[in-house]
Amino acid sequence: MFRTLSRNHYNLLRMVDNKASIILTVNSIIISLMMGIIFVAPTDQKEVLQVGSKILLNFGMASMIFALLAMLPHRYNTKIRKLGVRGNLYAGNYSKLTLEQYEQEMQRIIAKGNTVYEEMIRDMYLLGKSIAIKQKLIWVSVAIFLLGLTLASLHTLSHGVMIEEMFFGR
Repeated sequence: MFRTLSRNHYNLLRMVDNKASIILTVNSIIISLMMGIIFVAPTDQKEVLQVGSKILLNFGMASMIFALLAMLPHRYNTKIRKLGVRGNLYAGNYSKLTLEQYEQEMQRIIAKGNTVYEEMIRDMYLLGKSIAIKQKLIWVSVAIFLLGLTLASLHTLSHGVMIEEMFFGR
């Protein structure tokens, strides 16, 4: 059971990182393309496209910030840490201990048979909480991106600017 849970948590963390990476890549490409479109736009459409591009740029940057926050290495929630709960099996927690302290902590866990399972349960729970936070950050990132894309598209279309007119001269 613990092996399966651990693998599932690892897969969820990988999926969050992959989604964040995709969001960063898509935003980077769109921002780069928008910069190019402004330069090739006819003079009468430049102002409208600049406003639309600024909208998309600002929302894209905000989306990228949330995606980057989701990619940060997980840390146990400060609310949980204030309760005095910490997962002793998580490297981020025990890496601050000296070797002697770490050995004592591991001996304490091993000495009581049930404590090993309690520590694993606590670690799985806290990791799940961290994954939930990361997933919320990804959701916010995508929502911001979609809002910016929608607003920029509506602004551009409401002013009668069609991208195809710039490139194909219709």
